Amino acid sequence: MTIDDLREAVRGSVIAVDSANYAAASQSLLFNARKPARQPRIIVQAADVADVQATVRFARAKGLRVSPRGGGHNWSGIAQQADIVLDLGALRSLRIDAGMRMAEAGPAVTNRMLAEALERKGLAFPAGHCADVPLSGYLLGGGFGWNSGAWGIACFNVESLDVVTADGELRRASAHEHPDIFWAARGAGPEFFGVVVSYRLRLQPLPRAITTSMRTYPLDDIDAVTRWVKAAMASGPANVEFTIAMTTAPEPLAGRSPKTASAIATVFANNRAEARATLSRIAAMAPAGALDVHEEMPTPFGVLYDITGGFFPQGRRYAVDSFWTADEDLFAGMARAVAKAPSRETFALGVIGPAHPPALPDAAFSKIAPVFGCAYAIWDDAAADAGNIAWLRELAQDVAPLTLGHYVGEADLELPQRLENCFSAEARARLKALQAQYDPAGTFRRPLPSDLPRSQAKAKRAAA
Repeated sequence: MTIDDLREAVRGSVIAVDSANYAAASQSLLFNARKPARQPRIIVQAADVADVQATVRFARAKGLRVSPRGGGHNWSGIAQQADIVLDLGALRSLRIDAGMRMAEAGPAVTNRMLAEALERKGLAFPAGHCADVPLSGYLLGGGFGWNSGAWGIACFNVESLDVVTADGELRRASAHEHPDIFWAARGAGPEFFGVVVSYRLRLQPLPRAITTSMRTYPLDDIDAVTRWVKAAMASGPANVEFTIAMTTAPEPLAGRSPKTASAIATVFANNRAEARATLSRIAAMAPAGALDVHEEMPTPFGVLYDITGGFFPQGRRYAVDSFWTADEDLFAGMARAVAKAPSRETFALGVIGPAHPPALPDAAFSKIAPVFGCAYAIWDDAAADAGNIAWLRELAQDVAPLTLGHYVGEADLELPQRLENCFSAEARARLKALQAQYDPAGTFRRPLPSDLPRSQAKAKRAAA
């Protein structure tokens, strides 16, 4: 079997390393402008599920590794780290059954696409916070999304999914069909041993009065802000999402404090009275000394996505890490780091969960804690790579004594052992056993640095 055979077998495009459009196609695979050294030798832009099956069978026959790519938003560049990148960007069908409160979505459907389509039918889903991220990697990593305190982690709202496994077969996985595959698909992230080509999602009624209030303080007030958020979440309803954003001060406030901590409370309320009552109670607990206050702003999903989009500018270089913990002192550690960040665009987020979160079902998603933090190093000059990555690693080392684990969707997977700590020991052991069962040849195994020369040599032969 040759690459010409692969081209004959698929309806989409097959782009080899010697193709005229290879450089442009390869560079467009990732959102992050900081690209990994490893480059794929073949890019398959699948037109349909049959293309996915043909590509997986070709890879297995040739002893090559495959990396499914939904939108290329994984921070560590997984979408470029296999011999063959299987681009799922064309698989973006979306069908909604409002009566059954179910949706069937392709892996390339983005968070904004899903949220806006559901909104028109009075429905909702715990979609991710970033508009352009597709469901593929988001749901495979678990999905820590909007209103997760009330709706739960997104992958636990998946009823079933269709998967192309390493033998090229299409299988439906659910709690009753291929339950081992279903167990792994809910949280395995880059460790999953197949390509999900369709999701069936359980939906929620749309909150009709999503409303946000924000108070901004000097970053030095982080301890008081943290105490406020903790108290508010301890006594508040589960449909409140309260986030602390630690950033460079926006221009109107820069003269008063170079760095700020903005406490952003969003209530997913069913009516205006509920929203006002909840946010008024939170405001009454707020510490004095706010630099800026915005009360009770209507924020339907489209507005929420417009706000979060401003944190992630296109064309920048990114390095990211996340931290689960039971200790709110994590936020003080992140604030210390943000205060001395080498880039003005770098920021950190801190979240305290509700007092009584939904129970965590048995799945590969197995690491979670009451407190979550995430740090985003963002810069635009390749010459500054070392300094910004060092900043992130120093922060991670500083808060390591408090850290209980990491969220695989936003973890610094370039670090040795980081992936291990995204799962419980029991889940990690089961995941390894399932990989050996369903993907014994390692068709979907994430390459290690030591694999690079051998992997590229095999891929060159395949492209010949």
